[in-house]
Amino acid sequence: MDHRSPKEDVLVGGLEDWADASWVYGSTRLSGLEDPGLRRTLALGLIAELLVEGLVVSGDVDEQGHHPWPCSPGEAIERITREWITEWGDEVPTPGAIVWLDNTAAGNHLAEAVLAREQHR
Repeated sequence: MDHRSPKEDVLVGGLEDWADASWVYGSTRLSGLEDPGLRRTLALGLIAELLVEGLVVSGDVDEQGHHPWPCSPGEAIERITREWITEWGDEVPTPGAIVWLDNTAAGNHLAEAVLAREQHR
């Protein structure tokens, strides 16, 4: 049976709302990992993959919406990783901490394909 991956889970959630670091961490539960440090490592790798593949953009959120950071994906990955490790360690960041991820059109397309696949099981 074809199950949803952590990456797919983040993107499907992103159809309805912006994802934050704690959401990505929550999606790592689908990997079967239980160790918090390994889940953090997976979450950071997942964020990096999503950014590099152009499926999400990093930024901040306020009452006007999502505001992309004016930096490259590599700079965003460095910022997110540094903040998570130095300020949170192996702890799960609180909702909204560190980064907000906004699906791109490509991210939405992949998420919609996941939902279509799940409907046809």
